[in-house]
Parts: sequence; structure tokens; C-alpha cells
Amino acid sequence: MRDLRMTLLQGLFLSLIVPTTTGPIWCQEPGPQTDTTTLHVASRLVVVDVVVLDRNGKFVPSLDRSQFTVTEDKVPQTIKNFDPPSGHEMPPGSKDKMVVQSSADLPKIGNAPVNILVFDEVNTPFMQLAYARQAMERYLKRMPEVLPVPTLFVAAGARKMAVLHDYTQSRSELLDSIRTHTSDTDFTMLTNTLNGGKSGSDDGLVKTLGALTQIASSVRGVPGRKNIIWVGTGYRNASDLNNLSNADNDKVKAAIQTVTDRMQSAHVTLYMIDPEGIVPRDPGTADSLGNGMPGDPATGYGSYDPHFGFESLVYTTGGRILAGRNDVDAEIGQTAIEGTMYYTLSYVPTSPNDVSRPYRKIRVTVNDSSLRVISRDGYFGGEEKVDTVAPSIAKKQPKQLLFDLTAAARTTLAYNGLHIEPVSTKNGYLLKVKAADLTWEPQQDGSRLAEVTVVAVGYNNRDKEVGQHAAELKQQIEASDVIGPQSQVGFAFPFALPPGTSRVRIVVRDAGTGTMGSANTKP
Repeated sequence: MRDLRMTLLQGLFLSLIVPTTTGPIWCQEPGPQTDTTTLHVASRLVVVDVVVLDRNGKFVPSLDRSQFTVTEDKVPQTIKNFDPPSGHEMPPGSKDKMVVQSSADLPKIGNAPVNILVFDEVNTPFMQLAYARQAMERYLKRMPEVLPVPTLFVAAGARKMAVLHDYTQSRSELLDSIRTHTSDTDFTMLTNTLNGGKSGSDDGLVKTLGALTQIASSVRGVPGRKNIIWVGTGYRNASDLNNLSNADNDKVKAAIQTVTDRMQSAHVTLYMIDPEGIVPRDPGTADSLGNGMPGDPATGYGSYDPHFGFESLVYTTGGRILAGRNDVDAEIGQTAIEGTMYYTLSYVPTSPNDVSRPYRKIRVTVNDSSLRVISRDGYFGGEEKVDTVAPSIAKKQPKQLLFDLTAAARTTLAYNGLHIEPVSTKNGYLLKVKAADLTWEPQQDGSRLAEVTVVAVGYNNRDKEVGQHAAELKQQIEASDVIGPQSQVGFAFPFALPPGTSRVRIVVRDAGTGTMGSANTKP
């Protein structure tokens, strides 16, 4: 508990999720600037994905807008937009065809969903994790060679988050990545588990939130729904946080709200599959699949606080918890398919009052009461804060901004919120960025200004960091300039390659929205 408290006091999830081998990344001063400002973005349109199942757990595909009712804090809402399941399908004629072999192919599938398989190596006991790997193999072996849904495979480890395989539809390649992966399990957690003690990392909450933040930020530019299938226990030490001071308690709540906001704005749905297996139950409690929703006894997760537990992240994004079963492979398959069959509706809240960022409850129902409805159960009101870079390297950078930059620069996870193309120059790189992805601020003379933060990290042939550099850059266009769908602007980024560099990781972050893009290039 003391270790967790210390981690929280040091800035919550700005710690061990990525290795820091050369110190923190700072941004060079581009010239005289005003003091740091904060941009607030208020989202007025609430988007909700809805899964509707019959009594046998089968998806109901033929409902229309008139059969849905939405309330927010028990107040009826007017559905503004409605998309049936057919609006999220893969492109026509793509069945059994390998459309996606990497993240670069994602634009080919339009608004279709993708799956993100995650091994939770931070919180899950060693034996359960081994069972989960076997279950993942069994699930994939039952699938066709060309997966119907593009899938990303990552492992949230004790020291870092590793990309086991980029987005692909190849079953065999995903199987190979499982077989060659070595778990990044915390040695202390493993020792405690073998000795019959507690399981889970001491700072599991911190590392878990960090991993979810990275994933949500990386997929912000993917238009369709992203289904995170989290195979593991998730952090379970939230109840211990009741011993924190009020100030630290508020920090935890703020961190979880930040992660929740990011996942919802990135159209992420989180499913959790607990590999613990069958646990003793009350004989009077039905042992069924259940809803996997709050209060469902079949999951083993009853009531929850939307501010704290891992289950809160599941329910606020519209996912489910599958637990208390010994067929984890079937559970993975169930969530992988369920995440592709959904309706999407949106509404503008009738009450704009967001004072103190209250948690606003959403309830979606259909006319037929025998049907089971699964959707996210709420969101945090208020405005989303986007940190900007301090105008001087002498000033401490906002913690969240530093985490975003260092995490993105020190992973192989593809960030596609900004589409960037690095071109090598004599003094570094010319970074071509899709103009429509950037925030353009009007100036007094009618021109428009975009600001970005750029981070570059050099790696040697052993994938060890050998140097890094960061800068804040600006680009200005005239009032008469027209930004087309393929328009690009260039940012000159000076970067002296460190000796021994064999790969350069470049991350660009938009100052207005915090959206990021990444690219890997060779000298």
C-alpha cells in the first residue's frame, strides 16, 4: 500500500509504463511566447454503441430507430443519429480476403471495427496467465486463416507495453506471436503468487491506466469502434485506496476520469475476461452467462463505483466482464464477435449543466422487454483538458503531456491520429503532416496557425535508445489557402542522429487537441 501511495503522489500513471533510459523529454524553446495556456474542448454529441441480445444470447440485427429509447439521468433524450449494424461492416467483397496486414491498411476498412487483444501481465497471477495463453491459442486455432476482424495483439507488462503483432487478419501470424512471446511479469508478483501470497503488482492501477491511455491515444485516428479484449484480472486494489487522504483520493478519481474520457472519445469499448476460472458460488445463485453488467452475480463483480475500480472502465465504455467460467477461449470468441455487431446512436443532452464533472448515467432500452441491451452506462460531464507545452525548457512540463510524449516515443504502437510522413534532410527531417488533422487557430491578420510538439528517439540495432530530441514547431497558412482532403504542411525538424542509430521513432502531437501520430524511419 505504501508503494502504491508513493506512486500516486509522484504523478499517478506517469511512471513505470515505459523505460526512461536517458531522462525526461523536454521541448526546446521556439522563441518568445506567452505563458502556458489550457484549451478546453466541450463535446456536445454523445455517441452510444448498443448491443441487443435475445434470451439465448444471440444478436438481434433488425431493429430500427423507433424501437430504442435513451435517457440521461432519467431524462428522455432525442436520438439525432442512428446507424444499423450494416453501417459498420467490412468493405463489400472483402470476406476471406487479407485486407489488413498492418496499421497502414486500416484506412481500407472505413468504419468497420477492430479488435485489440491484451494480455494483462501486470495484475494477473502467473498460472492464470499461462492458462490464458493456452486459451488464446485454442481460440485462434478454431478461427479461419483470414480473421473477419483486423486484430492488434499487445501485452501490458510490468516494465512496458509490448506490441506482439501489428494489426493483421492472419491467424497464423498471431499464433506465432503468442508462441514466441516471453511474458514481462513482475518478479515480485510471481514470487508472491508462488508463495501463496497476494497477486498483482503493487502499482497495478498505475500501470494499467497507463496502458489503457496509450492504447486509447494510439487509435484516436481510427474511425470505427475499437474493442479492447483485456485478458486478465485488471487491478483489484482500488478498495485499498479508501485509506488515501482526500487530496490523493481526488487524484485517483481525476486519473480514472481522464482515462475514461480518452477511451470514450476514441470510440473504445473495453471487455474483461478473467482467467481465474470457476469459483465457489452460493448454491442459490444461478450460474449463467449473465449480462456481464453491474450487479450481475454471474460475473462475480457486483456493485461498483464509477470513479475507482477496473470494472468502472468496462461499464462506462459499454463492455462486459466475463468471469467464473473455465472456457476462456470461448469467452474470447464471444467478445470478439459481439464487438462487431452493434447499433450506434447519438444524442445531444437536454441538460448542458456539467458543474464539477458529475457522472451522468445513460440508460438505453428497447420496446421488447425480453431483449437484453448492452451499452455504456454513463460518462463524466465537464470539459476535457488538453495540456500544452510550457513556453520554456526551464519550466516543468505538464505531467500528462510528458507521459503522452514519452509513452508514444518509446513504444512500437502505431499512433494514427495525425498522418505524418518524415522526409530526411541535411539537418534532420521535414515532417509532412496531413493538414486536415491539425488544429488551425485564426490569427488577427486572417492567417491560420498550427502548433505541434515533435519528439524523435534514436535506437540502435539492439533496439536500445541512444538519444532523443524534442521541439515545439509552428506552421502558418494564409486565409486564402484551402485545406483539401490530401493537403499536407511541412514542419522542419532539426535532429542530429546519435552515433549508432539504426531506427528513428518520430511522434508528432497537435497542440490543440493532443492528438498524436507516429512514424518509424531508418537513417
